[in-house]
This record gives sequence, structure tokens and C-alpha cells, in this order.
Amino acid sequence: MGEPSMINDHIPFFEEDVDDSWVYSEIEDHWNSHYSRCIENQLDVVHLPFIHHNTIGRGNKTVVNGPKVELIEGGLITSANNDVDEGQTPKSSDECVIKSTYLKFLFPNLWMNHISDKMKIIIYFAPVDDENTILYIRFYSRAAGNKAGDACIAFFGRFGNRIIERQDKRILSTQKPKASSYRSQENLLAGDLPTIQYRRL
Repeated sequence: MGEPSMINDHIPFFEEDVDDSWVYSEIEDHWNSHYSRCIENQLDVVHLPFIHHNTIGRGNKTVVNGPKVELIEGGLITSANNDVDEGQTPKSSDECVIKSTYLKFLFPNLWMNHISDKMKIIIYFAPVDDENTILYIRFYSRAAGNKAGDACIAFFGRFGNRIIERQDKRILSTQKPKASSYRSQENLLAGDLPTIQYRRL
């Protein structure tokens, strides 16, 4: 999906982030959504305490500080700086930092959640057509320090990934229009900076 003049043989990957020392498991799922929306969902830190209130967004951190976004070669990185609401004014992007748990995106369709130096999640967003995408989701581990232990962790990580991605899928399938665009009728907020930068790029 894209301009024919931009076709090349290079397949992007997080070569510096994972190598043969990691073990991974993989699941795939079909989303009734344009691949651009799927990517924006994974860059969105605003929705975490609402859509994922009982999983990765628990803690009631509903104040969205920043977020910080840094451009890298071929993409961007960002991280949530959310806090519990105690009546404070949200911090600007300039006041925030890229934390040790961060998101990295490489164009055209590759995303990584750097959970720690021992666990990562990588997603390929494979466009099917203007209204459908297949997500290939890998859970990477080297937490156990041996292949057998990491294979066990990665195996169970698949189930966590399935629960979390299904929380997102329910929301994404209802979004209109199916594809995002740089100029739209949507009212984006400061917390949508990763989405704004993605659309600009």
C-alpha cells in the first residue's frame, strides 16, 4: 500500500533490538480497519487507562503528560508519561522523557513495544485492502536466560497479547473513516502527538 515509486527490496526490522539470543512466539489476527488506524492505535498513549483499564493501563493514570516523541531514522519513538489525576496541569512534551519502556515505529508498518531489555513485543501490520489488516504479533523473551525457559515465557506471552489486542480491536473496528489522513475532521489533542507525527511523516 503506497506509492509504486517508493518500492524497494529493503524489509525493515529491529536489527539492533532483537537477535538470535531472543525466543519468540507469534499470533496473528484480522482487524476490520485500515492499517494506518492500527498503527495509530499502537502509538496512542491516551487510551491506555481507558481501553486497557484492567490490563496494561491499570493504575488510573488518566493525566496524559506530553508525550515525548523523538524522530529516528525511518520512524519515531515515544513513551507514555501518564500520571494519576490529582488536579495537576499536564506536563508538556518538552517536560517529558523517553522512558525505559517505550514504543518504536519504523515505516511503513513495523512497531515495537520495548517493555524491558528482556521482553519486547513486535507487530507487523499487513494491509489487506482499504478496510482490513492482518496483525502479526510476536512476543520476544530472553528473561529466563535459557532457550527452554524463554520459550515457556514467550508461549504464555501470546495469551496476554491476545487479550490486550482484542481490547483495541473492539474500538478500532468502529472508527470512521477506516483510513486516517493528515487533514481530517478529527479533533486531535496534545496527547495525540505520536499520531500527529506519524501522519506528518
